[in-house]
Amino acid sequence: MKWFRRIARIMARVLIFCVVLSGLNYIYVDVPPWERILWHNFYESEGKIDNLYLGSSHVYYDIDPFLMDELNGQYNFNLSTSGQVMNGTYYLLREADRHNDLSHVYIELYYGRNTGGGDGDRVMLEPWFNWQNTDCMKWSANKILYMLSITNDVENYIDLLIPFSRYREHLGDYEYIKSTIETKVSGEYQYVDEFEEYLDKGFRYSEIVYKAEDRAFKRNQTLGENPMAQSCELYLRKAIEYCQKENIPVTLFISPMYNLQPVSAGNYDNYINQIKGIAAEYGLDFYDFNLAKDAYLPIQKLEYFRDVDHLNSAGAEVFTQFFHKVVTGDARQNQKYFYDSYAQKLQSLEPEVYGIHYWKSGSETFMNVASNRESGMEYRIVITPDEFSGREPYVVQDFCENKEFTITDGNGICTVEYRIKNDPDIVHIVEVAFK
Repeated sequence: MKWFRRIARIMARVLIFCVVLSGLNYIYVDVPPWERILWHNFYESEGKIDNLYLGSSHVYYDIDPFLMDELNGQYNFNLSTSGQVMNGTYYLLREADRHNDLSHVYIELYYGRNTGGGDGDRVMLEPWFNWQNTDCMKWSANKILYMLSITNDVENYIDLLIPFSRYREHLGDYEYIKSTIETKVSGEYQYVDEFEEYLDKGFRYSEIVYKAEDRAFKRNQTLGENPMAQSCELYLRKAIEYCQKENIPVTLFISPMYNLQPVSAGNYDNYINQIKGIAAEYGLDFYDFNLAKDAYLPIQKLEYFRDVDHLNSAGAEVFTQFFHKVVTGDARQNQKYFYDSYAQKLQSLEPEVYGIHYWKSGSETFMNVASNRESGMEYRIVITPDEFSGREPYVVQDFCENKEFTITDGNGICTVEYRIKNDPDIVHIVEVAFK
């Protein structure tokens, strides 16, 4: 009896702890609205999902599951989350397979979420992109395994196991607590603003149009040989092997970006070739829609993008239809729709400047003209500082082939005039705002 009472006291304390922890999580944990709505809709769709689309925001902006329903006559769902890293892709795949009889899985592989090098890159160093999922998932062995994969840093264990601790700066902030409780009590799973709406099936409808003057992209990396991070490759392989073990067909793909971004990555083909190698190893189809020929996918228009790497709803409609045509077609016949490499694609296009990519160091901004030619084009560059600087417009360089330059102005307009080398008759102009 003494041991029984001791065990009973321990169990009672554990129960009280769990109740208190659950209450604190309820009043403090503020899940981003997109993930909160997404996971609610996912569990509401239990048993219905045929085709699953996994990845980051490139999926929830670019693939229209409602249009896919019409095209393939099945139930399509985007289980895509903001900044989704590859361990998240793997465990979300398992979660979907627990609740549905999946017919096909499509994994999007945006290079910005899967490169950088280092065994702990992305997966271990950016745990917040996984917390937004684990905070919403129902308890299961899969959720526990997912949580254990998020970090190996002891300092992050408290944030992982006791979610409300991440919001400790709101301790005693009664307006914040009131807002969090009201959101959860309301049971409201819709969000609409002036230009975007979170829809069912993981689709984010956007009417935002990418403006020509916004084509200044902050370059965050240059892709070397085999640029995929080790941890990302590990979980990609785990996802593929899980699908093959469970006899679920899987296709790898990359959504189209505005050319400004892949051009800024340096040798984008390094990433493509690495994914091609992995796909070939497992006998999978892989389609990078950045290699699609304009004659078949005329997507490289500002009217189809909301920003440099996401489509808007008009672009999603165009892309989804072509995506369906490709993934339901014969892989060999599909080759006619694509260039063999990104370098080949750029050379096949008319000479063009897509914008500016840049990086900062102290007071200096290092700029690079993003064009589809390494040579054979000349550029004249004029900087117009903003009106508050008191400075007049000035010429950085007259027509020459140099694409790199440095400025110290904080805000303004960069005007790039470009032409074919030594051909003064036809000059094109691109104006880009910088900050």
